[in-house]
Amino acid sequence: MRPKPTDYMPMAADWGRGVTRRAIRLRGSPGRVDAALEDMRHAMTCTLEHDGSVVTAVTAGFHRYTLQLCPGASEPLQALVGIPLDMPVQDLFAHGRPRQNCTHMLDLAWLAMRHAARGDAEWIYSIAIPDRVSGPMRGTLSRNGAVVQDWQVEENTIVSPAALAGQSISGGLTRWLTTESGLPDLMIEECLVLHKGFFMVGARRFAMPEGALPEGYRKAVTGVCYGYAAERIETAVGLEGMGRDFSATPEKLLTFE
Repeated sequence: MRPKPTDYMPMAADWGRGVTRRAIRLRGSPGRVDAALEDMRHAMTCTLEHDGSVVTAVTAGFHRYTLQLCPGASEPLQALVGIPLDMPVQDLFAHGRPRQNCTHMLDLAWLAMRHAARGDAEWIYSIAIPDRVSGPMRGTLSRNGAVVQDWQVEENTIVSPAALAGQSISGGLTRWLTTESGLPDLMIEECLVLHKGFFMVGARRFAMPEGALPEGYRKAVTGVCYGYAAERIETAVGLEGMGRDFSATPEKLLTFE
């Protein structure tokens, strides 16, 4: 069993007074999707090229990230070249692929794959999850300004909406959504996007390490993604100056300032 974050990370000084925010832009054009993601710890881009059926090229841009190792995740992302654009999500994320990649970049590439079928449309997903010291936490996902998901979560369990009530956000939600839920395809996409927003709440709640990673932190995160892989984590360094607070300035998301 992995230790809890409270066992090895100090609480962030401003926890309880802000908002976890993330924005994702998906912009389609003939044979190409330009995707971008920004939140308090990450600013990334992904350009995906395709022939209408399969991925023909993928380029990752790491602009703001957690570890000095993260840009190296551009290499395993190349395994997406040649796979069908409509590969089921449970297959795309099978066989340890998320652990071999930067999970945020892989998510962005997956969304770009899905967006390829939407032509020249531009979609912007926006996540907002206000800090809560106690009681249920509310998280919303908007698409082009309209709220499409509105969750209440208490002690890592979704309380509402009714279609998701009782599901845990700390494990098994992706499998349930993609294999058991029976929910519409677009709603599954929305739920997976908002779920990752709740995952990012920890980056607001706790002070992320800068410099050499503390031993307790290394033990807790070893193997979760490319940068924290067992064969790399001993050389991993938490980068300074990568954090941003968009609590009061959501309009600055996706500007990469």
